[in-house]
Amino acid sequence: MADGSGTRIKGRANYQVGDYIFRMNSSSASSHNLEPHESGRTYLVHSTVARTINLPAPKAAVSYKFIVTDSTAASTINAESTQLYGVFTDDNDSTPMSGSTTVTIGTSAEAGDWLEFISDGTYWFVKGQCQHASAGFTVS
Repeated sequence: MADGSGTRIKGRANYQVGDYIFRMNSSSASSHNLEPHESGRTYLVHSTVARTINLPAPKAAVSYKFIVTDSTAASTINAESTQLYGVFTDDNDSTPMSGSTTVTIGTSAEAGDWLEFISDGTYWFVKGQCQHASAGFTVS
């Protein structure tokens, strides 16, 4: 992870993208600036404190996956500008993104909710699944 605060968990997780899965579980509010060379990693978002995750500028074939493990506090995932497109399903509905800048993982998100961000070099395409309609994930 870019700021070195992730914990390497190799071989203990049954879903592994690339070589690493990182836990974002610092006990203090934090900001994480992701880098393109970290593409393919899965981040376990353990948000007991406010957390800000900043995506890099879009670059073709770069991707990240985020899985909620705790959502006691809200976390945000930010693009540089209106670069987020796609949809996530929640409960019995779906939430589209068309030029959004931020996805917030709210305090109603459940363990196992997930988001995946994949870039074509111009935009970030987002897909995901959330258990609670209009409360787990929000976009702006």
